[in-house]
Amino acid sequence: MATTVTPRALAALLGTGWRRPGETAHALADALRALVVDGRLGVRTRIPSERALADELDVSRGSVSRAYDRLREDGYLASRRGAGSWLTLPGGAGPGAPPPPLGDQDPAPSARPLDLTVAALPAPEPMLSEAAARAAAVLGRHAHGHGYAAAGLPELRAALAEHLTGRGLPTTPGQILVTAGAQHALHLVLTLLAAPGDRVLVDAPAYPRTLAAIRAARARAVAVPLTATGWDPDGWSAVVREAAPRLAVTVSDFHHPTGLTMSAAHRAALAATCARAGTILVTDETCAELRLDGPAMPPPLAAFDPGGAVVTIGTMSKAAWGGLRIGWIRATAPLVRELAAVRANVDMAGPVLEQLVAVELLDTWDAVLASRRALLRPRRDALLAALAEHAPGWDVRRPRGGISAWARLPAPVATRLSAAASRAGVELSPGPSFSVDGTFEHHVRLPFTLPPADLHEAVVRLAAIAAGLGADTGADAAARPLATAV
Repeated sequence: MATTVTPRALAALLGTGWRRPGETAHALADALRALVVDGRLGVRTRIPSERALADELDVSRGSVSRAYDRLREDGYLASRRGAGSWLTLPGGAGPGAPPPPLGDQDPAPSARPLDLTVAALPAPEPMLSEAAARAAAVLGRHAHGHGYAAAGLPELRAALAEHLTGRGLPTTPGQILVTAGAQHALHLVLTLLAAPGDRVLVDAPAYPRTLAAIRAARARAVAVPLTATGWDPDGWSAVVREAAPRLAVTVSDFHHPTGLTMSAAHRAALAATCARAGTILVTDETCAELRLDGPAMPPPLAAFDPGGAVVTIGTMSKAAWGGLRIGWIRATAPLVRELAAVRANVDMAGPVLEQLVAVELLDTWDAVLASRRALLRPRRDALLAALAEHAPGWDVRRPRGGISAWARLPAPVATRLSAAASRAGVELSPGPSFSVDGTFEHHVRLPFTLPPADLHEAVVRLAAIAAGLGADTGADAAARPLATAV
């Protein structure tokens, strides 16, 4: 079923950073394309009429019309008389056709498609299949019951509590709620704890799905910028005092997308700041266990929590496999019971078999993580080597872990680069996708989850396109130190 975005909502998603003097139509087309490419607007979303959007953006109708025409030519917009216009992807529905079902779009035929918008690894085999076989063998033990456990299977809650305790965060099974991934976990937290209009602090840059979840809860994201070296406790303290947020959401371990890790001192400072203000601090540990090298990790952020104000979200999607939809929330036992009640109203409970697979995987978790690191290290190194060779003007911090690098371009052309790259078969998430207000046009996210040869080819294509946009200043830029700015 197609959804519709209103002119006001679309203008809010676009922000103000898309405008380029003398290039309104092209700039608007690029910005709209970026919204669908990185998932901020879904395929099949119906967009406003040319007149309605022109009035909302205070631009000429002709500019909007030319932007829409360009999107149709590139395969990102389809229209039908009487039915309006909807977003699509190259190879999807053309003019006059009904909106296609999700998943039917084919990649652009101009070049071998390379998707850098998805930061995920293939399954850890044969460990996943072996775990699934063992789980299937014990499924019969649960068949006599009704199969509903809103907080999760007791054995999985116990296994997760033991795992978190082993990482330095003492946890009981009653403090664990099993979810269908980290995104599901965040939606549950926001549903219970955030009311429409509430302020929610986020990192800047922030994960796009986090921003989408906050918007879906009709809350207001308030950004606290990261520095070149990480979090700014004084900045957090000032924003907490001024904004009085209900919640704060951060990624303290191998931050997505920058790869930064919060120091122990900063963990203690942020936890104390939020506790004093009565702000619930949510930490997303999606990539926390994907350390590739460098110093040992500090204890989890919640270990610095002086009074139960930190809620921890985790998932198996990155460290194991995206197809295994198992995540969790670690919080106080009373809060877990409240979240379980909310969860029961949403989807009753998680699949029993998947939870049993998760229990089995946790029994071999060290081997799973070792396989992930062995896969990621050469891919990260291949990406960095390709950037050094083909895009020396881009500043890129060497990630010590996680799944992506955050590249700073010599010119603010991230959205234009993403649009042009898509026409060349490379899907790319531009910096504004990670922004509350459309900033970070100097940045792009580069996951290193594809095979090394694919990463090298993607960088070659991106570098050639970026050079034409003025985003590769050559050897002089290469002399600048890495990680000059977030």
